[in-house]
Amino acid sequence: MDEKTLVESLKQHDPEAFRLVYDKYHQRLVYLSYGIVHNTEDAEDIVQEVFIDVYDAIYNFKQESKLSTWLHRITMNKSYNLLRYKRVHNIFTRLEASLLQKPDKPDDDEEKDEKIEQLHKAIAALPKRQNMVFTMFFYEKMPQKEIAEIMGVALPAVEQLIFRAKNNIRKKMGTNDI
Repeated sequence: MDEKTLVESLKQHDPEAFRLVYDKYHQRLVYLSYGIVHNTEDAEDIVQEVFIDVYDAIYNFKQESKLSTWLHRITMNKSYNLLRYKRVHNIFTRLEASLLQKPDKPDDDEEKDEKIEQLHKAIAALPKRQNMVFTMFFYEKMPQKEIAEIMGVALPAVEQLIFRAKNNIRKKMGTNDI
């Protein structure tokens, strides 16, 4: 089956066409994702999401490139998004954990309480949309795509709001640790 016919069958949600695409590309996409995230389970999860996205978004594929190129691009984007999420999430988790650790000295307790309060005030002082995105992303651990759907904005807008929120918190706290 040529690629054009295969894509048309995918657009008709033909199960056999999906089986062919899955069988042909699954392992290659897992290897690609693993090369980025360096975790087998994450790579498998990402590839499963890729195939769900293909099923849902095949209508968006304009055939300006090969199907394999489109699949690889989706896989790479999802893999890098996971890395970015983990990196940013780990930074905030470490910051909060360091602030909440039991102090060795009574004076440290007050300082940590002040920093926690400062962090919470910085978050509360964010503009409404930044606060919403920040809370959904870091505290509720929602994927950026889901946040975009909830807020009715494009994915790049969510990424930009997260970036701006982090910068605003850094400024208010006077730190580059975030």
